[in-house]
Amino acid sequence: MEETKKSGFSTAGLVLGIIGVCTSFIPIINNLSFVMGILAVIFGIVALVKKSGKGKIIASIILGILAVVITINSQKALSDSFEAMSNDLDKASGNSTEEVLANDVEVSLGKFEVKEGKYSTDTKLVVKVKNKTSQTKSFNIQIEAVNADGSRITNDYVYANNLNAGQSQDFEIFTYVSSDKLETMKKATFKIVEASMY
Repeated sequence: MEETKKSGFSTAGLVLGIIGVCTSFIPIINNLSFVMGILAVIFGIVALVKKSGKGKIIASIILGILAVVITINSQKALSDSFEAMSNDLDKASGNSTEEVLANDVEVSLGKFEVKEGKYSTDTKLVVKVKNKTSQTKSFNIQIEAVNADGSRITNDYVYANNLNAGQSQDFEIFTYVSSDKLETMKKATFKIVEASMY
């Protein structure tokens, strides 16, 4: 009867260890694998103390430890991939403007130019966009013109599509400014409001 109990612990530990290792790769289910791995180690240690068959004991302890380690690594990898996906979504939605400007894109704002002709007035602000990443990326940058008291006059967008790694490109914005805003725009300050990357 005592020998059966001893043997039962090592057998239960072995079975739990095998099931734990086999299911430790499956997300969500591997939470149960973690528990099975712990139980396999505990049963293996109990059987070792009671001096049951050594082969099953060693196998159940090793399989239990493997189940726990694989589960932890699997969940960490899943968590890291979700975090990376969340960061990419933040960058694409404009929620990480400061991070995008600091690490991924260099934006240089030129001077607002006005050329008044006989029949029309041409305006432009040249914006240079440089991809600082090591991959081809697209950038969407919102630039705002504000007057001396800080209130917004107007805004415009730069769409830099498929810039290769290290590549830069010039864009012209504010190419149409209504005549009632022209004098204010000449004295305006330009600032980047939002930058997104995808």
